[in-house]
Amino acid sequence: MGRLKATKSNNMLKAFLLFLVSAYSFGEIEFSGHVKTFMVTQEALYEEPRTYQSQNNVRFMLDDQEANLAWELHYQINPIFMSRQLSAEQSDLIQTERRYRFGDITQIIGEVNPKHFFIQNLDRLNVQLRLAKGDLTLGRQAISFGSARVINPTDIFIPFDAIVFDQEYRVGVDAIRYQSPLGELGEFDLGIVFGSSRNESAAFLQLSNNYWGKDLQFTISRFDEQNLLGAGLQTAIGQFGFWFEIAKVYGQREYTRISSGFDYAFSERAFGQIEYHYNGANIDKHRDREENYKNPRLPAGIFLFGEHYLIPSFNYQLGPLWNLALQGIFNISDDSSFLSLAASYSVKANVDANITYYRFHGDKNNSEYGLNPDMAYLGLSYYF
Repeated sequence: MGRLKATKSNNMLKAFLLFLVSAYSFGEIEFSGHVKTFMVTQEALYEEPRTYQSQNNVRFMLDDQEANLAWELHYQINPIFMSRQLSAEQSDLIQTERRYRFGDITQIIGEVNPKHFFIQNLDRLNVQLRLAKGDLTLGRQAISFGSARVINPTDIFIPFDAIVFDQEYRVGVDAIRYQSPLGELGEFDLGIVFGSSRNESAAFLQLSNNYWGKDLQFTISRFDEQNLLGAGLQTAIGQFGFWFEIAKVYGQREYTRISSGFDYAFSERAFGQIEYHYNGANIDKHRDREENYKNPRLPAGIFLFGEHYLIPSFNYQLGPLWNLALQGIFNISDDSSFLSLAASYSVKANVDANITYYRFHGDKNNSEYGLNPDMAYLGLSYYF
């Protein structure tokens, strides 16, 4: 099956390149990308020793924008080196899930070594036709929905797990998508997302617009043989920003998810927000916790195991080049938590540095975050 998926994606890439060669001039292509490196230390867990890792991200991007036609191609490779054996799924740098793809290149390059491996990802491969009344995008692209700031109940197309280091580029999915303006501030958004089979594919319709100073969104999705109805609101209440998002899922498994919160600017330098999330899927009530960790294929768009969460965050601009960020995810249901403290510094125009600490708390045998070992990493990013 893996070889078949790789063949499908290789054929897609060849067809895409042939299309560009035959129908387009390469004179205006823009080449860009980045190189990121993270030096990670992770505390000892049970009988395992402290772990040291070098996690790296190299991304190459080709794109062009014209009046009636645009296209993009992004390729990413992640060399990962570790002091002891870990699996690719235990890499905190990257999102390894590739759920909504018709076909794909082989994820691991070469033979897997117990202490190092190379992960590749053909993350964008699409053409956008700019029509008179909207844009039609064909191919691998990023799709995201929602009004909430941290966890979006209506967002099912591979949202980032909060623990993942690098969240700059969302994982691409294979889709046909049509987007058309509704008035000055609204949008009509319709699409089909292709998985490796009919049951792993999806379809969606989203309508968004601004009424009386309030941003409203309405979403209908079909995925995993289930139906989703969702809505979102963003507005201001006095000096506070406010949001509310809800999704109801019907089908083999029925559940409701809700996110709501406030944000507030204390000054030009200080900004805070707090979000409450209700996860009606509540994975722990349906399957044994240990089985969840061994087989982490959760319902689409869900990466949390508990039911009630409180998520505060605070950002402070220390100076023109320094920024401090603090975020917590508190699982109220099992009294576990995940805290992230990060300081970032702009070294120069194209170079950024950051140092981050992850702190996990909870019962090691009966909580969502208690089993995770604390870790810290030093990151350096170069953009070209």
